[in-house]
Parts: sequence; structure tokens; C-alpha cells
Amino acid sequence: MKKKQVILTSIMGNALEFYDFTLYGVFAVVIAQLYFPSVDPLSAILASWGAFAAGFFMRPFGALIFGYLGDKFGRKKALSISIIGMGFPTLFIGFLPPYQQIGIAAPVLLILCRLIQGACTGGEYNGAAIFALEHIGKNKPGFFGGLITGSCVIGALLATALGALVTNSSNPEFFWRFTFIFGGAISLIGFYIRRRISESPEFLENQKSPNTTKAFSLVSVFKSHHKQLLISLMIGCLNGALSYTLFGFLNSYLKRYIGIPLENAMLFSLIGLTVFMISSPLFGLLMDKIGKTRYFMSATVGVCTLALMTFFMIQRADISSIIMAQVLLGLATGSIAGPQHAFVQNLFPVSIRYRAISFSFCLGMALCGGTAPLILTYLIETTQSLVMPAYFIATISALLFLSIASLKSSLTARTSTTPQLSSL
Repeated sequence: MKKKQVILTSIMGNALEFYDFTLYGVFAVVIAQLYFPSVDPLSAILASWGAFAAGFFMRPFGALIFGYLGDKFGRKKALSISIIGMGFPTLFIGFLPPYQQIGIAAPVLLILCRLIQGACTGGEYNGAAIFALEHIGKNKPGFFGGLITGSCVIGALLATALGALVTNSSNPEFFWRFTFIFGGAISLIGFYIRRRISESPEFLENQKSPNTTKAFSLVSVFKSHHKQLLISLMIGCLNGALSYTLFGFLNSYLKRYIGIPLENAMLFSLIGLTVFMISSPLFGLLMDKIGKTRYFMSATVGVCTLALMTFFMIQRADISSIIMAQVLLGLATGSIAGPQHAFVQNLFPVSIRYRAISFSFCLGMALCGGTAPLILTYLIETTQSLVMPAYFIATISALLFLSIASLKSSLTARTSTTPQLSSL
């Protein structure tokens, strides 16, 4: 029962966290109009996506801070702080006056809130998975890691559904604020949940080791685990590109380039998010059965194919093709994001696990996730090719395949002497 409680509380806390973070992407178009006024609509939306990206670039810094807290003082304490740190900025955004009322202070304060949210998310997503999988041990880590990934979609689905309702309301420029206020309030529930669960048994056991007192600087982590950090970084890149194309950019893409009304685009996105949520644990279970390295090398090839199919189908602009495209993109995202927690978990020892995974993964998310809407909008406008998102995702997927292939022999050679790599 104890392990079930840990999984349940991790799922609930993670869902609350990602509800807060996803709201901005859902309301990017509305926020652009209120906080980044411009004669040119393209400049306004680019500025809005720039603020979205700013939160991602705080993730690696937040990962270092919360990673240190998690490795030094415990996973439970770090996760309790991170969820409160997400809640207050979300609440503040709900009350923040627009540019017309307070001028330049409006976008400045908005970006500051995004920076705080980004820092806290940097310690949350991977930290929650590390915490739960350390409780679970070797009992289907891919499957349970996929459940935790899917829980993020619960929050994203709620944010997207409320976004669709608000967009269809008589005054969306006003009612969108209530979704942020609600998000700030429910973060308090997440804090309460986190305070009631027990600390990770692996962390507690590691604290008894005489090597625990040894200081691990970031430089020493890079020197001793640079190959593992590269894999985690590349997984973060692909995860970010897929997730935030599905979670946020696709709504703007369908509206601007395909001519789909924003409220309808949001409803279509619910399909992709649902497929992502359901497929994440199933892909994790598949990885448990066939092996981590074999699975991920196959998945990267699959993602290249699915990404290209997705955006070619969208160009047909009919309802059935758009629905099928959402399904394909949801499957592609779930195939990487679902199993990735269990894959990277065994790359690092307990003493540096929180810092190493969170920092490298969040750096990848910042490079190719937070910037994805901004980069893709720019590339499409520059090249006039509506398939550029597919090429972007396929390129990152190919790079991940090459990085795993080049490191596979090294990891295999170390299996007999490095327990952390034995399950790869």
C-alpha cells in the first residue's frame, strides 16, 4: 500500500504542477494581446512565445538548486518547496494588470513570474519521478514512470479544457484570469500532499554510507558521468520538442496557418493529449519487456516517421486528417516521454541522481522545448514551409539515435562493473 500511495501522491502533485505551467501556452494568443501589444500581430505572438521560452531557460538553474536540495536534504523537502514556488507566480499572473494599465511593468512582471515558474519546474518533473521510482525499485519502472509522465497530461488537459471554455465565453480577455487564480489555489493542495508522504528509501539508505559526506561539485559530475549526461540531455531535447509542440505550439499553428478557430484547435489538442497520456505507461511497459537501449533506439526511428506523417496530414486541413495527426503526434510524444524516466534513472548513483538528471534533462528541454514555438514560428515564416516542425523534430530524433548508438558500446563494456548501468 505504501508504494501505491507514493505513486498516487506523485501523480496528483505532478498534475497540479503542470496545470500551472501549461496555462501560459494555452493562453499565449490572449496574453500576447494584453501584455505585448504591437501593430504587427506576428511580433506580438513572437514576444509572447519568447516569454514562454524564458521560463524554460530557468529550468536548468532551478534543477541545480532543487537537485542540490534533493541530493543533500531529501527528495521530499525539495518537492514540497517546488510546488509552492509554482503556485504563487501563477496566482500573481491571474491578478496582473495588462500593458494598457501599468505599461512596461506588465510584461516585465509577467516574465519574472515565468522565470520563477521555470526554476521550480526544473526541480519538479524529474524529481517527482526519481522520488517515486526510488520507492518502486525494479518492479516495472518503465510502466510506473510512464504513469507519472501521463499525470502531467492530466494537468495539461484540465488547463486546455478550461482554455477552450474561456475562449468560447463572452469575455475571454477577462475570464482567463480565473484559470490562473484557480491554479495558484490548488498548488496548496499539492503542498499538503507532498508533506504527508515518506522520504525515499534509497535516499535514506544512501545517507548511511560514509561516501555521502563527500562533496560532489558540478564539475566532478561532468567528469565522471559526461556520457550519461549527454544521453539525458538529448532525451530532454526530443521530449521538449515533442511535448511543447503538442501542448502549446500546435494550437497557434492550426489557427495561424491552417485557419482553424482557436477554440476548435484547443478541442483537437485534447485528442493528442489524451493519446499521449494513455500511451506513456504502455510504451514504458514495452520498454520493461524488450530492454531500455533497444527500445529507445527503435523509438527514435519511429518518431521521425510519425512526425513527418503528422504535419503532412495536417496540410489536408480536413477534420479527419487533423484528428489523425493529433493521434500520431500523441503517440510520438508518449513513446519518448513515457519511458524516459526509467531509462535515465539507472544512469546515475543515488548521491548525484537528482542533480544530474534534472540539470541535463532540463537543459535539453530549454534548448529544444521552450524555444520550439519561437523557433518553429520563425522557420515557417522564413521558409514558407509548413512542414518545418516535422523536420525539426526528426532532426533531434536522429541526433538522439546517434548519441545512443555511439555510447552503446561504452555502456555495455561497463555493465559488469557499474551496477547503475546493469539494466541498460
